[in-house]
Amino acid sequence: MRFEFSDFSKKRSQLMGISMLMIMVFHSGMMLQSRYTQFGDVGVEFFLVISAIGLFFSLSKNNNKRAFYKKRVLRILPTYLIVAAPYFAHNQEFSIGNYLINLSGLCILYNNRFFWFIGEILICYLLAPFYFEVMKKHKLSIVIPFVTLAVCYVLGQCFPPLAIMLIRFAIFFLGLHLAKLVYDKQVIDSWLVLPVCLLSLILIPVIGDMPIPEEQRWLAFFFLSIPALGALVMMLDKCPSFISQSLAFVGGITLEIYLLHERICLRAMELLFGPLLGAVLSFPVCIFLAYLLSKMMKIVNKHLLPTSTKA
Repeated sequence: MRFEFSDFSKKRSQLMGISMLMIMVFHSGMMLQSRYTQFGDVGVEFFLVISAIGLFFSLSKNNNKRAFYKKRVLRILPTYLIVAAPYFAHNQEFSIGNYLINLSGLCILYNNRFFWFIGEILICYLLAPFYFEVMKKHKLSIVIPFVTLAVCYVLGQCFPPLAIMLIRFAIFFLGLHLAKLVYDKQVIDSWLVLPVCLLSLILIPVIGDMPIPEEQRWLAFFFLSIPALGALVMMLDKCPSFISQSLAFVGGITLEIYLLHERICLRAMELLFGPLLGAVLSFPVCIFLAYLLSKMMKIVNKHLLPTSTKA
């Protein structure tokens, strides 16, 4: 049996869907104050790896930085502002200064994690073209993700509010190196990777359940996320088509789900139906609203991003 790295790209939408569902599980567990759902936090690592693969392919086709940035920024910011602008405006202690700090994402400096991942992914987009060039010129660039992990882990200890962002840059860089294997359609004997992949997938919920600091959990997820994704790729080959299609559907609206779930849908459902039922109902409600939001934003983006702009 052979494991084809290109399957990471072929199953990209499904893997995006899985990562988003795991993040939703994590957010729901936080509301329920359950440690048994902390493994869902690895969805962030999954998402960054799969995003890196998509960005690598995009840069391989066209390394026009201006077009690259324009497309990504217009994909993220209009949707973010439509959700975040009214969300932050409802604050009872509203002030223009606090409003702008929250909206800009600088609130993370005060340990407020409002939509923190938006800043994370935008910085990753900013760095991706430059890292892509480094990878082409320097074969030893593979050490950079591990150096980044060590440096950012230490920085996270010095600046705790930023730890949630800093330590995740390493897995994004490692994802770009994985993307090179995917792009080159590398193949390996699946019997060599299957035990490692399955063990990594099993260890993720085990580590998530451990009473350890967040930083240590993120450190473990760095090493486990890519082989665990490999296990999921192999499992997706065997799953029924309707599950694969459902995951791909969710994977197509991840931004909208992220913006709507934790801060809006989850809390609204909790108020209406209580914590447990609210957490369960937040999934279908959020996915439906996210789909509507994505449709609306496609119409908006047609006017902001000409179809001729490709990256």
